[in-house]
Amino acid sequence: MRLLKMNWEDFGQLLLDKALTIALVSVLFFILYQACSRIVKKLFKNYSEQKWTDTSRILTLSRLTTSALHYLTVFLYIYTVLGLIGVPVSNILAGAGILGVALGFAGRDLVADIINGFFIIVEHQINVGDTVSFAGLDIEGVVKTVGIRSITVIGADGATTFIPNRNIAALKNYSYKERTINLDVPVTPDTLSKTKAHILEVNADYPQTSFAGIVNVEDKLFIRSTLTAPLTQLSLLKMEILDKYYEQ
Repeated sequence: MRLLKMNWEDFGQLLLDKALTIALVSVLFFILYQACSRIVKKLFKNYSEQKWTDTSRILTLSRLTTSALHYLTVFLYIYTVLGLIGVPVSNILAGAGILGVALGFAGRDLVADIINGFFIIVEHQINVGDTVSFAGLDIEGVVKTVGIRSITVIGADGATTFIPNRNIAALKNYSYKERTINLDVPVTPDTLSKTKAHILEVNADYPQTSFAGIVNVEDKLFIRSTLTAPLTQLSLLKMEILDKYYEQ
């Protein structure tokens, strides 16, 4: 009987208003996410152009920041939408009780991934482009991405492996003792030939370097060489060689 007495016109208008509001919020969150992503990429791109930076390290931090931004945006969006449809999110979070305990058990793997990933990144254990192997996992390859939840590795057979950070008890980084880093010089199609010739000329004086080719990093063109040297010599050699690269 209550259903028959309900003012369906008002109910329909309420649903329409809620739907329009959620659609507007969705568009605003999408625009905000895209704008923030572009800002992050622009900042890291500008930073990577500095000749004293390690492009692999910048790429690692760029992808990590983008991943964190994605998770934060999704959380805020869900929180906002639930609030718009009348779900008392604050009360639910405050009085979760048994549900909170259950979610805690369900999410402990996620928390372990994030904590382990944080220390892997902060302690500079690996970077994008490093060759690594993982104890107990029988996995070896080149690091493609380092994220807050997992690490992506490309094996010698070309297969891609996703490794949750919680499963990484110990790792070997073959790029550390005599570490190999990338020396990237930004170019445009107009300056490509001249810059490449100059870099090859500089590399001829340094047996530790090797020309790696032309790469595209975050939508920007680079001429890449690799430098292999002990850690004690790496920084000085890097600065010396990059100074010569930019002397044109």
